[in-house]
Amino acid sequence: MKKRISTVIAAVLTLIFCFSIIGESASAWAASDSKTSAVAAEKVKTEKKYTATEIYEMASPACVEVRVTDSCGAIYVGSGFFVGKYNVLTNAHVIEKASKIEVFGLDGREYTLKSIYGYDQKKDIAILRVTEKNKNYLKIGEVPNVGTDVYVIGNPVGIVGTYTKGMVSNKARIIEDNNYLQLDIPSGIGIGGAPVLDGTGKVIGVMCLTVPSANSVNLAINAEVVKEYIGGLKKKDRISLKDFYKGNENKVITPNAVNFITDKDFRYTSDLFGDGLEEMTPEQIYEESVDAMTRIVATENYMGYIVNAGSGSGCFIASDRVLTASHVVSGIKNENIYVFDKAGNAYTVKEVITENETKDISVLVVELKEYAEGGEGFFPKTLKVNEYYVPAPGEEVYALGNPQSYNFTLSAGMVRIPRVTMQGCDFICHQAPTSAGSSGGVLLNKYGQIIAVTNMLILTGENLSVSTMVKNAPKDMYGKSE
Repeated sequence: MKKRISTVIAAVLTLIFCFSIIGESASAWAASDSKTSAVAAEKVKTEKKYTATEIYEMASPACVEVRVTDSCGAIYVGSGFFVGKYNVLTNAHVIEKASKIEVFGLDGREYTLKSIYGYDQKKDIAILRVTEKNKNYLKIGEVPNVGTDVYVIGNPVGIVGTYTKGMVSNKARIIEDNNYLQLDIPSGIGIGGAPVLDGTGKVIGVMCLTVPSANSVNLAINAEVVKEYIGGLKKKDRISLKDFYKGNENKVITPNAVNFITDKDFRYTSDLFGDGLEEMTPEQIYEESVDAMTRIVATENYMGYIVNAGSGSGCFIASDRVLTASHVVSGIKNENIYVFDKAGNAYTVKEVITENETKDISVLVVELKEYAEGGEGFFPKTLKVNEYYVPAPGEEVYALGNPQSYNFTLSAGMVRIPRVTMQGCDFICHQAPTSAGSSGGVLLNKYGQIIAVTNMLILTGENLSVSTMVKNAPKDMYGKSE
């Protein structure tokens, strides 16, 4: 998000560190509205709750990409959603410097912009009026309690249709007389204007501001503020596109679009794999998978000294084959690659099978070199690879690897986009945290199957990881006899 007004940031940081002041503001607000909040909370409790995948399926047809072009041709991608058949809500700061505004559905459908139906910079709300009807508009819900799970569909760093999950950290942050929800949720520049949804699929906030010095601390415009603003709109509030664009001549935006994603696909196949398979708990997934994991150390001979050239993760898929990311071992001689199983037993690499470097998946053919102390009785497990499995948006996945050399670490998070394509390779975009050292680890589905190899973290967005789908693995990864 682009809004970086120094006074706002100062206010945010002051509020974060001065809890007594915040408490007084929050208490005053809560006291004046406690009865209403109690009734609203009770109402929400009785409404049907949906799964993360169901919420995505219900809400995504209402979500849009707001594409802004300035007078110099630079492009900024923001977020928004339909709040009526013809009305799209976004942040005022998303369009504040626009010389051209375009609205697209997540399916690529283009909407014809008719006028600016409402525009309030102080509240950071804008309503765009379009010509084409969308009956899948979202309803505004009630202010949630702290600890409530929330979901956001937006376009962080220009990656359109990204789905993410978090929770309400504080329901009454008062900053410069504006009422915000504080959320513990990943974001990225461009998620401003995205709907914050509760478990019933209703909008309880609008993403608008991030705290740059914190991790996943974000603010959303409160649902009550949104309701009041929409209800108070009058005909005199409308602005013609001609007048709005003319007022923005010579204003320059900072582009945020990520150009390395060439395509994305929200179709999934996970529902085809439920029959006959038993869903596992995170504890079960870890217990069944950890004994198959390895750590990989690449070395180089530098002026007669053996130096560490990098490390990563891997996983046994057969007794003599380890799946990893190509970049973990790329450019390293076989004799300088060392593989260690969970017991510390060392393996030499006889061959590196890489079908295509751009797909970043390799298979190491390994041979036991020596046992670690006490490792003689350890035999690595092997994990099943499911190259056909594509998870659903909102489905929980698990990354297992060695982040920052914290070996054999399990992390969990939901799927943000089931399939994205970069340089001809298919990836799963997810929220399970990864970091340096995770590369070559595995992304597991709820059945404990390998569906991808952990690959990279997109640093321009918070908690935005991508893993290479195993369908990109070498065709002869199990050996020519199979």
